[in-house]
Amino acid sequence: MKIQFKNSRKAYTLIEMLMVVAIIGVLASSILVGLSGTRAKARDSRRITDLKSVQTALELYYGKYNSYPSNIGNWDDLTTVLTSEETGIQVNKIPKDPLSGSGKMYLYASDGQTYVLGAQMETKDQSLDDDLDGQQLGIDCGQAVGDNIYCISL
Repeated sequence: MKIQFKNSRKAYTLIEMLMVVAIIGVLASSILVGLSGTRAKARDSRRITDLKSVQTALELYYGKYNSYPSNIGNWDDLTTVLTSEETGIQVNKIPKDPLSGSGKMYLYASDGQTYVLGAQMETKDQSLDDDLDGQQLGIDCGQAVGDNIYCISL
């Protein structure tokens, strides 16, 4: 014998559904807020890696021409020089800053025998205290402690 209840529910009410959506929204927003710092650190890591790869391209250039590209106005000019077929160092691509659309960019300066590469980081990290600091070949590389500018040189 089967027992049937007259008032049995087979669906969720609108209020129950709204509560579930609200809880999911709160959880999602807290996760996104927590990840924003992680994303910034990931972009900073990429910036350091990008500058190291450009260092390799510059060393290839120096090996062929016995000097580094000088009289370069901006990063796009450096990219043109290093990726040009006439240069003959077979570099296909020079990276741009992950947020280059926001006005951030990499920096380059050279006097022919030395160079400085720089990038503005999004986060301040104690490891940045070990980079190049001060004014270097016209590039502001920040201060010795507490800056968010990363510079490397030859």
